[in-house]
Amino acid sequence: MPYEQPLKKAYFLPSHILLLDDAVRLAEDIISDYFSLTTDYWIRNPYEVRTLRQANTVDTPERVYAHLTKYGKILSQKDSGTDDRYLYRIQIYDHRILEVTQGLKEVLRPFLVYIMTHELVHITRFSRFECLVDKEDKVMEEEKVHNITNKILSRVPIPRLGDIIEFFKREDRVRLAV
Repeated sequence: MPYEQPLKKAYFLPSHILLLDDAVRLAEDIISDYFSLTTDYWIRNPYEVRTLRQANTVDTPERVYAHLTKYGKILSQKDSGTDDRYLYRIQIYDHRILEVTQGLKEVLRPFLVYIMTHELVHITRFSRFECLVDKEDKVMEEEKVHNITNKILSRVPIPRLGDIIEFFKREDRVRLAV
């Protein structure tokens, strides 16, 4: 994947981090309701969300708002042979999100809800073996997740969320990357 190095990167401010935290909680609830997940589902499928500042990286994939990585435990860290727990990391690219939303709360909040819902749909599909990331075409998987995300969020009454869904439907925009 080609990488770019922007001259200047904008990072989330503390007020943006609060909106991100809110979006994470809301997306978890939305996904849990939609897929009828148990209350301990997210404990069994842990993930972390990192902002660009936390990543401390220079290179970022081009035209991507978030990136999901799946990590497995090394053998010495497993509790038993059946312990196959993974850790998922959702890397948020603050500068691109801020560029699109201009950091405006009324746009940033639904944008972050969309991104987090999209990434949590991926995690849910992986954990339920609906997608084997090494086996399936990533472009096809992105399309499936994009469609599921739109279906789920079309029922959620958040101001400006419809605008965000339309933004991601347009062909001239790159969708969120796995």
